[in-house]
Amino acid sequence: MPQAPRKPCRKPNCGVLTHTTYCEKHTVQNEEVKKEEVKRYDNSRGTSASRGYSYKWSKASALYRKNNPLCVMCQKQGVLKINNCVDHIVPVNGPDDPLFWVESNWQGLCTSCHSRKTALEDGAMGNAKRLNRRL
Repeated sequence: MPQAPRKPCRKPNCGVLTHTTYCEKHTVQNEEVKKEEVKRYDNSRGTSASRGYSYKWSKASALYRKNNPLCVMCQKQGVLKINNCVDHIVPVNGPDDPLFWVESNWQGLCTSCHSRKTALEDGAMGNAKRLNRRL
């Protein structure tokens, strides 16, 4: 079967013809840029301990996960999946926030659901930062 015709690289002012979106040179550059963006984001967040997730939180979240073992978001879609994260439903700003230790503001999520929700709230992966606070 014949191959599809090659198209110009999508990088502005690059005329190299390719079968993919970018030529080989610009594919590597785009991957490096994405890695730098992820690294910058991770560094700006700080460590979990610096954000208030201490030993006390580890114990409380482990107990919560034991008593509420399923991912809430997956359950809503009819899928039974074990949770491995305790998420704050309404985002908090560390342990000094009045909602940090309120159990009714907690929900068990699997890693993929928690990552998706956090990326939307924190502005990661190209999303606008939106910290919806309701007190």
